Order: sequence, then structure tokens, then C-alpha cells
Amino acid sequence: MLKGIIVLLFFQFIGECISKLFSLLVPGPVIGMILLLIFLMIRKSSFKSLDNAVFIHLRYLPMLFIPAAMGIITQVDILKKEFWAILISLLLGTIIALIFSAKLMDYLTDKKAKNEL
Repeated sequence: MLKGIIVLLFFQFIGECISKLFSLLVPGPVIGMILLLIFLMIRKSSFKSLDNAVFIHLRYLPMLFIPAAMGIITQVDILKKEFWAILISLLLGTIIALIFSAKLMDYLTDKKAKNEL
């Protein structure tokens, strides 16, 4: 499990370095997560210690939403002022994501069916 935590911290560190070096608006942990995804896609599998480290962290994931909820509560005046813009963007974003996901699933299932023939 220690190896898994070290891998997670390594990718977060690399992401932070890239974010600071190039003055990006994207947070370092997000860049690190994308790099970890690319690493795992190239490797085509995970390893036991990384799986264990991730499983332990996933138990505490809901606690990460508490600061975001508190941030929303403190910005009620802005939410009231920009209610319609927020509502429309949420609805449009959800619809676009659903359409994209459905098209991607159609494409992938068609591709899988062609490969099985």
C-alpha cells in the first residue's frame, strides 16, 4: 500500500510542478490525475498497492464535498443574482454530457460488435 500512496503523491507532485512551471489555471492535482490516467492506460493495468491506496481514500471522498457546500452557502447573494445563468448552464451542460455519453456508448458498442465478428 505504501507504494500506491507514493505513486499517488508522485503524480500529484508532478502535476503541481507542471501547473506552477507553466502558470496554468488548472490545479496541479487535476493535472496529476490526468497524468496518472495516461500512465495507467499505457500500462494497461493497475497494481495491488495502488488499488488498496485508492480504496482507502475513496471511503473518505464524501468529506471533500463539505468545503464546497460551505463555499456555496457563503455565496448566496451571488447565487440569487446569477440564478438563471447558473440554471441554464447546468441544464445545457447536463444535456450535452448525456448526448455525448450516449453517442460514445453507441460508437463503442458498434466497434465492439464489429470486432467480435
